[in-house]
Amino acid sequence: MKNTRFVSGFSLGAILAAVSLLGGCSGNGASGPFAELENQGLNQYRGVAKVMEKSTFGDVTTFTFDPASGPICLQKTNYLTSIRDIGSDELFLYLTGGGACWKDFCFALSGAFVGIVPVNITNFEDPNNPVRNMNTVQISSCDGSLFAGDADHDDDGDGIIDRPQHGIRNLTAALDIAKQYFPNPRRVFLAGSSAGGFGTIMATPLVRIYYPDVPLCVFSDSGPGIIKTHDPQFLTDLLNDFNVMRFIPKSCKDCIANGHLTGLIGYGLEHDPNMKLGLFSSYGDKVYAQFFLGIGAQEFGEELAQETSYLNGKYPDRFKMFLTEGEKHTSLIGDATMPLESAGDPSDSANQIQLGGMYTTELNGVTIADWIRMMLADDPGWVVETAR
Repeated sequence: MKNTRFVSGFSLGAILAAVSLLGGCSGNGASGPFAELENQGLNQYRGVAKVMEKSTFGDVTTFTFDPASGPICLQKTNYLTSIRDIGSDELFLYLTGGGACWKDFCFALSGAFVGIVPVNITNFEDPNNPVRNMNTVQISSCDGSLFAGDADHDDDGDGIIDRPQHGIRNLTAALDIAKQYFPNPRRVFLAGSSAGGFGTIMATPLVRIYYPDVPLCVFSDSGPGIIKTHDPQFLTDLLNDFNVMRFIPKSCKDCIANGHLTGLIGYGLEHDPNMKLGLFSSYGDKVYAQFFLGIGAQEFGEELAQETSYLNGKYPDRFKMFLTEGEKHTSLIGDATMPLESAGDPSDSANQIQLGGMYTTELNGVTIADWIRMMLADDPGWVVETAR
């Protein structure tokens, strides 16, 4: 692989720690809103993963999965997921960030977190946190496939798998645990940051399969699905590398035709009319636009505005966006500035990325924390917030 940089679980964990649809839906199994994806194998690993160890500290329990049963991280370390059980009747599913990895480029987390990393949205000591009173499942990103991959790569041709990308198996294993411990929540809130934001695209239909009859709200923190309009083959190659083309709905002929994943977001909204989705991004997100995609901020911003406006126009009551100017990458992790790459002067703003928090990311006097709270409450104040 070219341009490869693995990030250890402990180092990314330190970074994160430092910065740190209302209405029921019908359907069950293959008769639900995503029966097509079930028939295409989206939930084929349900019930397959085996837990080989669990440990509890306070109200948090961490589960370690047997890699022989499928879940595994990028550098063959064990996959973990953690839950926080406080006896709530609401469930918060959080997909962590963790980078991305494909055959030509790799900058990704290589290990899963032990426990729940206390970033902004998972700081449950904060009395203003809109999810502090919910049971929680933290679902780690550690294989670089945006929670979707199902591939084993022998990149150097030596006959040994050196890039296992089992994102869909990892996600499914975590949802198995969620369903076991929290089988009947009255509401599910699914959120993800960065790679986890992209992960909500695939996770949304899978969560609905596990919880077919409960209200579902989704918040994508910097996972807008923008890829490359001018080079749609890039997305096709990426999905083939992850071995997830079979999870693109066969009925959705144009889902990825424009080079973006926004068609899949639209597919979800169309097929699950009782799901609602909020999206945060910034028009100049340097991490996606330059570091991962290699496109300019102007092109990214234009595509972001066009794609999100289209979705909001088609689903005005159930899809809303919170789009800011600048380069801020996330809004749920916490405020921080850090080097984008190891090369170059880290004090040079050109080599830095900006992460944001729920209380400091705001537009028109509304913070992300406010916006999430209004979404969860079905408040009419939950509206589009955009700097343009």
